[in-house]
Amino acid sequence: MLNDIHSESLAQLLAQVHPSPNTPRLLHSHLGPGDVVEIQGGPSSGKTHLLYHLLIACISPSLHGGCAKVAVVFDTDNTFDIVRFNHLLIRRLARLDPTSAESIAHRSLKKLHIFRPSSTTQLATTLSHLAAYHSYHLADEEIGVVAIDSISSHYWSDRFIAEQMPTPPSSLTRAPPLHHVLLALKSFTHTHRPVVLMTNWGLHLFHDSTSLYRQHLRPFPTLHLGSNPTRLTCHITLHRVDPSSLESQGQVQISGLVRKPNSSSVAEFSLYITAEDIFTE
Repeated sequence: MLNDIHSESLAQLLAQVHPSPNTPRLLHSHLGPGDVVEIQGGPSSGKTHLLYHLLIACISPSLHGGCAKVAVVFDTDNTFDIVRFNHLLIRRLARLDPTSAESIAHRSLKKLHIFRPSSTTQLATTLSHLAAYHSYHLADEEIGVVAIDSISSHYWSDRFIAEQMPTPPSSLTRAPPLHHVLLALKSFTHTHRPVVLMTNWGLHLFHDSTSLYRQHLRPFPTLHLGSNPTRLTCHITLHRVDPSSLESQGQVQISGLVRKPNSSSVAEFSLYITAEDIFTE
């Protein structure tokens, strides 16, 4: 199956999702308002660094190739490295303005808002109050990205609780916490139209694939219409390339596969991570 995958840059592929030239750009693509993206992969596959890449594009000033919008991050893994993120942000800004990069980064970081819910229920509750938070604290700003890293953080505890229930949920009040997360996301996306980015674990590969993972979360959005509260606009699967090839040069290469709705094709891109930068090709 992988022999039939054609090579295409991530920017080129995502540009096909919303081809309007007036759509705000993220990652030099046309990911537009209201889009929902899942970034799935195993441990150390670059999910969080791809997220950093997109967040930098969101909060950076427009004169530096960014969107100059607010990004809201739900750090459910409690692993968001603000020092690393700030370093990458400064290095990115220094490409165009080496002398002012640090001061610009300081101002840009004010557009980054991080929450750390300790359960899926807390995540759902915080999301349900995000519109009020926006009105009260960010009335003059536009939220460009809502990111959840990772949507799977509390998978095992949620599964344990669900297995203790004597009968299947029979009402909304007994629905899985993830269902409430998706409802809150759908409501906020409908009113505020951010790009939604969700990183997700890759636990089980499809039996006929060495690169694509089965979905372990229920319920969860798919690329196809269904009963879930929302639908994916784009699904990205990440895999770490043989580390011996580039790590000796201080560079990690990640292979990415991108799928879209109403299409059976799978496109490929590469993500490169160094101590100083993240870039794709």
